[in-house]
Amino acid sequence: MSYFPFFMEIKDKQCLVVGGGKVALRKIEKLLPFGVEITVVSPAFCAELEWMAGILRIQRKFHPADIEGKLFVIGATDDEAVNEEISILCREKNIPVNIVDDPKKCTFFFPALVKQGEFVAGFSTGGGSPLAAQYIRKKVEEAVPNGFDRVVEMLSSVREQVKTEIPDSRKRERVFKEIFALALEKEGNLTETEINEIIRKEGEHA
Repeated sequence: MSYFPFFMEIKDKQCLVVGGGKVALRKIEKLLPFGVEITVVSPAFCAELEWMAGILRIQRKFHPADIEGKLFVIGATDDEAVNEEISILCREKNIPVNIVDDPKKCTFFFPALVKQGEFVAGFSTGGGSPLAAQYIRKKVEEAVPNGFDRVVEMLSSVREQVKTEIPDSRKRERVFKEIFALALEKEGNLTETEINEIIRKEGEHA
């Protein structure tokens, strides 16, 4: 069964990662750019996690109370019994849980990610083949134009201006397409004058 790829805001939300090894490290590295508040519980931490900024480390074994108040939980231990306990507890409380490399214990999967600024694409095979998802991720990453993060940021910044100045929806679509095309060509480095000129020209059309 395939999984629907929800996108949700996780900035300043609480996440629990159980496990302090390299697998946990890889998950945390993917999460940090999204501004989530990460608590890591483990009896020991790898060197990278020991010194990583932006996370809360709790050096002890997992306690069931650790999942309370968490938006989602990741189990990345090498102890199958602990992973099973985490999965059961989270399911009982309807907390999304990902147990690394054990699809049957997961209620969500970690996608292979392409992130450039506010542009984010995620790829998943439902836990069937992370290698295949990574293959597609790499292809998409190579296809994303230079400066695409600036293009997206710029389009977002002018969205309200265009909606206000161009009431007609068909004209707005043409404006956005023209701004987008020029922004791609110039790798997102459009001036305010260039943007206003595109809006002005379309606004003058009958």
